Formats: sequence, C-alpha cells, structure tokens
Amino acid sequence: MTLKRLTYRSIAAAINGLSYLHPRLAGRSAFHLFATPPPPHIRPKEQAFLDTARRNDQPSGDHLIPVYEWGPEDGPVVFCAYGWGYNVGRWRHFVPRLVAAGYRVVAFDLPGHGHCAGSRQLTYLRAAEVEMDLIRWLGGTDLILAHSFGGSCLVESLALLPPQLRPRRICLLAIVSEVRWLFAGFVRFMGLRDVVYRQMQARIEQLSGRSLDEFDVATVAAQLHAIPTLLVHDPEDAVTAYRNARRNHSHWRGSWLYSPVGAGHHLGTAEVTAAVLDWLIEGAVPAGAVQNTGELQPLPAVVDAAAMEVNGVTDFYA
Repeated sequence: MTLKRLTYRSIAAAINGLSYLHPRLAGRSAFHLFATPPPPHIRPKEQAFLDTARRNDQPSGDHLIPVYEWGPEDGPVVFCAYGWGYNVGRWRHFVPRLVAAGYRVVAFDLPGHGHCAGSRQLTYLRAAEVEMDLIRWLGGTDLILAHSFGGSCLVESLALLPPQLRPRRICLLAIVSEVRWLFAGFVRFMGLRDVVYRQMQARIEQLSGRSLDEFDVATVAAQLHAIPTLLVHDPEDAVTAYRNARRNHSHWRGSWLYSPVGAGHHLGTAEVTAAVLDWLIEGAVPAGAVQNTGELQPLPAVVDAAAMEVNGVTDFYA
C-alpha cells in the first residue's frame, strides 16, 4: 500500500469512528475530503509552456480564474478543460497545431488547481459554474476539448448555456457518466460506512437542492445530440472505468466512441493526440471509432458502492 493510500485509509478510519457519535459531522468531513483536489504540482516543462501564453484572468464567484490564451485574439475559440488534479500544461502537445490552424486556444485553472488562488474546495457544480462564466465571457466557443472531471462538468455547462454559445464540435477524453460513480468509487476506496455515504449524499442535497442521482452526465448529454461529438476512452483505463464511456455513448445519439487500447487515463499518446486534432480541426473520425446511430439501448447508472466491483471500477483516488 502506498503512503497516499495509507494516509487516506487512516483518515477514513477516523471518519468511520466519528460516524458512531456524529454521523452528520462524519459525512461533512468525508465530503470535504472528497471535494479537495491534491495540492497543485506544476512541472518545469508545464510552467515553460504556460509562460508562452497570454494571461487574462477572469472573475468567477469568489475566485479569480487564471486564463491562458494562444493564437490569434480574433480567431475561432477552442475551449479546453482538464481533469481533476491536472493543470493547463496538460494541453501543451495540442496547442501548436490548433494555433497553426488559426484557432485561439483558451485554457484555465479550476479552483484548487494550477495557479488559482483562494479556496481549494471544488465541487461538480462549482466547476460547471466556472466553465459557464468563461464561455459567456468569450461569447461562445467553436470547439471543445476536455478531459475527465473537466469534461463531465462541461456537459452540464453546455446543457445550461443557450444554443448560440455552444460549440460546433466536441471532443471529450475519459469522462465519467454520472457523479454517483465518483462518490461510490470514493466510498469504496476509503472503506467508509454506509451511514457516512448517506450523509455525504445529504450534504450534496443541502448544498445544491438536487439529489445525487440528478447529476447524471449521460442523460444530460442526450440534450446535446445535435453537436458532433467524439468520446475517447481507453478500455483499460484504471482511473475512470470504460463503462462510463459505454454508458455516455449509449445515451448520446450521434456520438462517436474511439477506444485506443493502452493510452491510459491521460490519453497522451502521439496517436491519440493526432486523432483528436484531426477530429477537432477537420472533423475526421478516427479509424475504428463507432457511432451511436440511435440503435443502442441506454445503459443504467451505478446504483451503489457495492456495484462498483461488478462494473470493474478501480480506485479513483489511488
């Protein structure tokens, strides 16, 4: 067991102990841990890439969001959103070709990530709020490129934005299909008691006015079927299980599912990068991708933490 896992398990033991005396406080403590990203770590090569950008920070709620731009200021916009624990350096292999094609590439740091100062707490709705604020500021976006957590939140964002602000083409890398999957994976990994899980769900309802089941990426994505979309997911992804891609694809009529084996959760291989850029710039469908032409039966959501083993999901917080 790694030091990180041992630390999480020690905290979980304390939360489970607290749950016998104060279940609500235990649930709030678990939710606080769940909603806290790992400390930002920007490698020198990533910072060198950030230093090539124009910086144009924008307000969103209580945060000033670091925004990075490359390419012509009046060019069509490619809006990029990365995953949990990443930073804008994640896009360094994508930007040069997009800029060469005449695009203005815009990327940003979510709260708790990169160079974003202030509270490090980040929820699904807060991330979606940041994304909506930035897309409104941009006056819309031409293309979307998003990964993992950032991509899942963007589905929510796009569904809430007016059609005129939505993109003409989307590429989503290794996104989840429902927020309950994240909660169930966290609970399973931590070994938290059922009462803590119930209190975490109660905390979500208190903060958002919505039940956990209502945060369903796949069913929301069905509203975006008019936008050509490429879903990219490695069937062997050890962070976000492939069942998420299959479920999103089953609900998202017209979407293409590209499944490069061995590319991992990061999906950072040269082959995948080239395929993604071909799709964004030219609308070229990767070889082997399959389309949902409307014949797929929509797959159900994960019901509880016990179902995670059945679905083959591995530790999200590993």
